[in-house]
Formats: sequence, C-alpha cells, structure tokens
Amino acid sequence: MRDNIDDLNTIENQLGSGAININDIRQAVVSREFEKHRGDKALLLIFQFPFLIIGEILDVVSDYLLIKAEVTNVTELDDEEFRVHIDDIEVFYIEKKGKPRIPDIRNGRHA
Repeated sequence: MRDNIDDLNTIENQLGSGAININDIRQAVVSREFEKHRGDKALLLIFQFPFLIIGEILDVVSDYLLIKAEVTNVTELDDEEFRVHIDDIEVFYIEKKGKPRIPDIRNGRHA
C-alpha cells in the first residue's frame, strides 16, 4: 500500500499541477507488475490486430514490455521477441504461484 501512495506522490510531483492523471497511474502500476514478474509466463491481448502473445517476460524498459513469445496467433511469429508498448496491452494475465496456469493453446494441454 505504501508503494502505491509513493507512486501517486511521484506522479503528482512530476505533473506539477496537483492533478493526477489516471493514464500515468495505470502505466506505473502495469509496468511495475511486469517488472515484479520478470522470467514468468504471461498472456497478452493487444488491441491493434487483435493480437495474442503468450511468452516469458524478459524486461520492462521505460513504458515498453519485452517478451519472448512462445505462441502467437500468427504461427510465423512464434519464438520471436516483441517490444510492446504498455498502453497497447488491452488485457494481460501473468502466471503466479497458486493461480491457474496458462494452457498450451497449440496442443490443448496445460503446460
């Protein structure tokens, strides 16, 4: 909880207007979630195509997520690395201990 308050204070200071922008908050919270789970598997739905990526979170650089795709909805792009802008991610799910695993959609089995 203290981290969230610190983030809000940092954003407010950066904006300098005393107004908090919800988009800045979203970006900070989503970026931190991916940073905390480097090396874990994630599922992303990206608005533009619509496009699906399932793969390993490699890093977060500024407001971009670096992810090594295991599976995409375009087979030719499987096993590629992607740099995805945080704002382009519509929905995401990160595998966490004690939570459901992302299934292997290519063969219908759970990994």
